Amino acid sequence: MIEALLPGGRVPDMELPDHMGNSRRLSELAGGDPVLLQFFRGWFCPKERQFFRRLVDLQDDAEVAYARFVSVSVEPPYVQAAFRAGLDARWTFLSDAQRRYLDEFGLRETTDTVHDPYIPTCLVLAPDLTVEASYNGYWFWGRPTMDELRRDFRTITRALHADWEPPAR
Repeated sequence: MIEALLPGGRVPDMELPDHMGNSRRLSELAGGDPVLLQFFRGWFCPKERQFFRRLVDLQDDAEVAYARFVSVSVEPPYVQAAFRAGLDARWTFLSDAQRRYLDEFGLRETTDTVHDPYIPTCLVLAPDLTVEASYNGYWFWGRPTMDELRRDFRTITRALHADWEPPAR
């Protein structure tokens, strides 16, 4: 993993097609809010499906708390669209089917020579794409819990809003 993806680093503003085939920039998707940027192996991995079920449970809270999710894999948009719909996920999936960022980010999964996917990695980003937290999910227990994501989002949101504490009388 490159240094830009470690806490304190700044993720390059990548541009990829989304699950509908539309070109999207990460900074546009952040839209001024904290972001969970998740690189995943693919729909075929049971560990990914288990983790996604938990993210789907968290998406309602993330939406009302002004946090965003973005998931990236090497699958083509039509595969991602089907996977996303089957999950009832409402966030954006980005397709790196050309594997443009796999080596640039140092996230190539070298043990899966069939799918040539990303190493499962979760980054919690501030709106300017600075990394607040990084989780290596190669082994399932390395992935963040939903409580860890909540704490990371709280830390970023507290830093963003001078009005975090209610006004005194």
